[in-house]
Amino acid sequence: MNDIQALTGAILAKARQEAAEIAGEAEREAARIRDEAEQRAGERRAAAAATYRRKAEEIERRAKIAAELELRKRVLTAKHQLIQRALAGAREALAKLPAERRIEFFAQKLADAGRHGGGTVRGAGAAAEWQAIVQKANERIAASGSPSRLNLAPEPPEGEGGFVLSGPGYTVDGSYQALLEAAEEELVPQIAVALFPKERP
Repeated sequence: MNDIQALTGAILAKARQEAAEIAGEAEREAARIRDEAEQRAGERRAAAAATYRRKAEEIERRAKIAAELELRKRVLTAKHQLIQRALAGAREALAKLPAERRIEFFAQKLADAGRHGGGTVRGAGAAAEWQAIVQKANERIAASGSPSRLNLAPEPPEGEGGFVLSGPGYTVDGSYQALLEAAEEELVPQIAVALFPKERP
């Protein structure tokens, strides 16, 4: 009986040892699986976070671009409106020049335009004023040594303000609109710099 008990006890002891070893190995394997699962989950979480972060950054980037484009659009619209307003102001100022300055201004324009061929001038405004303008322009043309001469037509030109000079083979539009349009390429950058000193037009 003692031998049977001893044998049984030895078998049980060995079985317990094997069971403990199996349990330990199972626990280690379970821990390894948990670690791998947590690592994969962490990687998935990091990947998802990176994906959402990239999406959020892309959304923010697009929003910034849209905001910058809208701001630039508004600035350009405001700049265009202010430039047009300034040009309209220049037209009004030209129309309101004192007679002496207006005579000087148009006399010089006519002298420059008619020096090499003369022609007929149609002036918008008072006839007496245009007689003075043409006389002064002819004096300047003669002083330059040119034989050309300007004559004042009785009828005014179409349009508002200024003159039209018809010479041999050419026509010069000296109306307010034409004068401003001719100067606009030079005026626009100057006006833009004056209105927006921190920006180039």
